[in-house]
Amino acid sequence: MSEEVLEQKLEKIRQVGRDYAKAKSELARLDHGRKILISVLMKEYMISSNTGKLESAVSQEREARADERYKKHIDKLAEAVRQEAELSWEKFTIQMNFEKWKTETIAQIKEYKNYGNK
Repeated sequence: MSEEVLEQKLEKIRQVGRDYAKAKSELARLDHGRKILISVLMKEYMISSNTGKLESAVSQEREARADERYKKHIDKLAEAVRQEAELSWEKFTIQMNFEKWKTETIAQIKEYKNYGNK
């Protein structure tokens, strides 16, 4: 394998690593953001409750989880999980292919040496 081809493969690994890190970061941001959003929505429902029916945290949480903003956030979170899983699999596949290439290269070198070459 030429140096140029090897460098292209390594660059692909580096790019997938960067994409994976970005996806993992987005997943963490959305996961923690979900907790913040539910708290903000619960506070809104507590403040807007003039009837006193939403005084309990359970009532506030129920209303917050039914809120359209929360539903949209969960959809974004699901997309981030999908993207992270997809990149994780791609990273794994690239690593397997790289290990296969290394093993084949070592085997070729060993075979070359077995025939008296140095």
